[in-house]
Amino acid sequence: MPMGKSRRYRTKLGKRASYLLLGQAGGVLAAAGFWSNGVWPMVVLSAIVLCLAAWTLLGTRYVIDRTFLYAHSGPFRLRVPLAAITAVHRRALDRGVTLALASDLIGIEYGANALNVSPRDADGFIEAVHDATRSAADSR
Repeated sequence: MPMGKSRRYRTKLGKRASYLLLGQAGGVLAAAGFWSNGVWPMVVLSAIVLCLAAWTLLGTRYVIDRTFLYAHSGPFRLRVPLAAITAVHRRALDRGVTLALASDLIGIEYGANALNVSPRDADGFIEAVHDATRSAADSR
């Protein structure tokens, strides 16, 4: 990976995203029912939940630059130093944070922590992480 260039990876949508969409469809129908009955707090709460779900669906991505791996999932963000990454697994880890919408996860160990992600291009993502960690280790 050339120095100074960052790579962006979108998340893979899986069953989790489908459940989220179905739940939001139910929320919209419930809000419409509450609206006609004049229950404003439920309408506002439904709108907030709908916005958070849309933000999560549309905003889940992973960015690898020269020094960090950034994982974004709606309002949740995590920054992992590339130099701290010790292992990348093709399976989910039982510990750590999961910022993904699919069930087939890639586990990343860094220090005493772990991160589970689900990029669309799993092979390209793993290769980019390995390249970036090697570059980060060489620059130290």
